[in-house]
Amino acid sequence: MAIQELSQKKWVFTPLNIDLQKKISHSLRISPVLSQVLINRGLTDIESARTFLQSNLSSLSDPTLLPDIEKSSERILKALSKGEKITVYGDYDVDGISATALMVQCLETLSRLYWNQKSTISYYIPDRLEEGYGLSIEAIELLSKTGTKVIITVDCGVNSFEEAKFTKEKGIDLIITDHHEPSQPKQTNQADKQNSNYLQPCKEVLGMINPKLTTSNYPFKELSGVGVAFMLAWVLGQNASNPHDHPPARPNGLAGRERASRAGAIQSNKNNKKVAGEFKDFLMNAMGLAALGTIADVVPLQRENRILAKYGLSSLQHSENPGIKALKEVVGLKDKKIYSYHVGFYLGPRINAAGRVGNAKRGVEMLTAKCDEKAKEIAVYLDGENKKRQKIQSDILESARRKILNDVDIKSDVAIIVSDDNWHPGVIGIVASRLAEEFYRPVIMIAIDDEVGHGSARSIPNFHIYNTLTRCQEFYLDKKLLISFGGHAQAAGLRILKEDILDFKKVFNTVSIGHMRKEDLIPTLNIDAEIKFSSISKALLKELNCLSPHGEGNPVPVFAAKDVRIVGQIHRFGVNGKHLSFYVRQGNTSFKVVAFGMGDKIEMLKKSNGNCSIAFVLRYPFEKKTNNLFNYNYYNDVMNNEDNIELELKDISA
Repeated sequence: MAIQELSQKKWVFTPLNIDLQKKISHSLRISPVLSQVLINRGLTDIESARTFLQSNLSSLSDPTLLPDIEKSSERILKALSKGEKITVYGDYDVDGISATALMVQCLETLSRLYWNQKSTISYYIPDRLEEGYGLSIEAIELLSKTGTKVIITVDCGVNSFEEAKFTKEKGIDLIITDHHEPSQPKQTNQADKQNSNYLQPCKEVLGMINPKLTTSNYPFKELSGVGVAFMLAWVLGQNASNPHDHPPARPNGLAGRERASRAGAIQSNKNNKKVAGEFKDFLMNAMGLAALGTIADVVPLQRENRILAKYGLSSLQHSENPGIKALKEVVGLKDKKIYSYHVGFYLGPRINAAGRVGNAKRGVEMLTAKCDEKAKEIAVYLDGENKKRQKIQSDILESARRKILNDVDIKSDVAIIVSDDNWHPGVIGIVASRLAEEFYRPVIMIAIDDEVGHGSARSIPNFHIYNTLTRCQEFYLDKKLLISFGGHAQAAGLRILKEDILDFKKVFNTVSIGHMRKEDLIPTLNIDAEIKFSSISKALLKELNCLSPHGEGNPVPVFAAKDVRIVGQIHRFGVNGKHLSFYVRQGNTSFKVVAFGMGDKIEMLKKSNGNCSIAFVLRYPFEKKTNNLFNYNYYNDVMNNEDNIELELKDISA
């Protein structure tokens, strides 16, 4: 039996640039393998490669390059000095919850340091089921009645034009911090139509801070929502620390040379404004929250995001925040090194669970808790909500698979669009991601409640889901198919009337013609380099550690080896034998292989003979002393054994 039946993916090898590889390798004194991986990540000159590897805090861009951030800072500090009520308006996912917690703590810290008064800071997280995403008229009305004078949005608001008008009518100053794609305005003249980047800022907003605006001079456009919030906090700290109308902050020493060095990088940037000592401490701690939202929101871990994630993971590991400590303890990560994997699969899902099946405010309560007991209580609650979410998710996944089998023409439809009256709208986004990976095509799942559908869309590489929804919305001249929508290239949310769903399916597939090629629907596996087993060493694996943290835009390197033979017995392990382990040999060198989720392929592999090619990730084994995957990592050699390198199988073919 041909082993190639196991592989349904197209292996894509990045063309080698030997001259550039040698140039970077020589200049940075790194191996050709690492040099090639950097080239594959788009780092094609020495300085960008060096900056990527070092990822120092000093490489963060000047936050004042973000639009409206200075005048927004001025208004916020004025409100704090006068004791006006400020409300932070967030979102119910990890990015929004961590951004809300960061901004609330920032304002409370500034109020305490500079005005020695109890802050008048509150926050508002909309209910996913009752209110939906973003600003709402009803929420603004409520905040107006409770005395709010300034609203600061985090992770939402860029397209809330009607809500912005209502906010101004209520006498509330609105400052929007967001990272989502801005909507194109109605094109009023020929010049506008010829300029696809034309954007009319919302005049009712006091400040619109978003790196994706065409008015932005910030060099990096892919910040997360919490990343934008962090930049605003930084500028607030700069301006509060360099005042003319109030005394400086009380001095406070920094603990440790390393912490002082890192904080010094935050202290001074290209605008030469310094942040006072105690607020520097806050910013360093706040990087943990920035890492939570940045990694969980699956934004590219490049440039600013990579720096925030790198230092933020260290902050999470050593955090004294009661909420973070409690959550780590609940998931078994107390006193352990924190990797991006832990954020994506352990910490993030529990914070997310609050907004998916429970009350998202509990996530903010935990992250802003002042005492350990309260934080632990909420962390345990979130862990329970996550278990509930997992059960709901499993049921919806099976239901969706049945609908796809019966209702979707996979051969002709560009996208999978399914709906149901019994699905939980808080969980369909996770299921849509699973199905997009499983069927390798865009997936839109719609949960219907009282004749209105709440949809979550997930896409595949090379297909911009947000732009496609925009084309759907503009398809008819006399009506709009969608009540509302928003999102990114790979993920979006929408609301639609139940009666329009069938028409929406047809329109979506129609407008996608010309934007989706047949080859785009073939799963691909990007190979960083072909290497020989004889070149694999502990030194190489240690060097590859320079690439972490990994995530979107910076995946763990995948290598390929040809003329490999399976030797010895193939064993199943894990629950129900879900995984496989076996040995492979190339020449005189052998390595153990672990194949996660491939237990059902054991008979096919047993019957195969002859040489094959494998795609794999280099890694050290799991810690043998645990029965879970908490210590899942690629570069940390917990066994301290020269012969302990494993190959994590990604694919195999003849």
